[in-house]
Amino acid sequence: MEITQTLSQNRFRDLFIVIGVSMILAMAAWISIRLPFTPIPICFTAQLVLFFAVFLGKRGAYATALYVAQGAMGLPVFSNGGCGLAYMMGPTGGYIIGFLIATYAVGTIVEKLEEKTPVKIFALLLFGNALIYIFGLPQLALLVGGENALKFGFYPFIAGDLLKLIIIQRSLKALKFFG
Repeated sequence: MEITQTLSQNRFRDLFIVIGVSMILAMAAWISIRLPFTPIPICFTAQLVLFFAVFLGKRGAYATALYVAQGAMGLPVFSNGGCGLAYMMGPTGGYIIGFLIATYAVGTIVEKLEEKTPVKIFALLLFGNALIYIFGLPQLALLVGGENALKFGFYPFIAGDLLKLIIIQRSLKALKFFG
């Protein structure tokens, strides 16, 4: 009886965490900066999903999946209030799919790591960020061409992404994630 009650409490807690994180992601997506030369905005969502994947493991991936599902169903949770399947077929849709793949991969790997060192976690964050680009750039290329995809969806964001990943690394250290 006691074990069943504990499992039930843990599931309720996990559900609450997943829903809460999906709401945080939705609110964070509204904070973005449109650049005049690219259809891809500067936002913190990509790195935030990676933060939650590292910090919460697969629960971060589940929260990201819920966030994407909310947007696909028409809730205005994507950058600048974007929503719906049509939005996901646009220039940023591949990156959104990349969120799903990256958070599941990162969340799964971080749960299996025996030792979570700053170097290993930063490498994992870089890997997750690369996965987002691997899925985002081909869809953007379908709309703007291959060479333009790099010009519009990769080069302008590299320095900012590295800075955001460093901020995540420092945040994890401040949260005593590394022990």
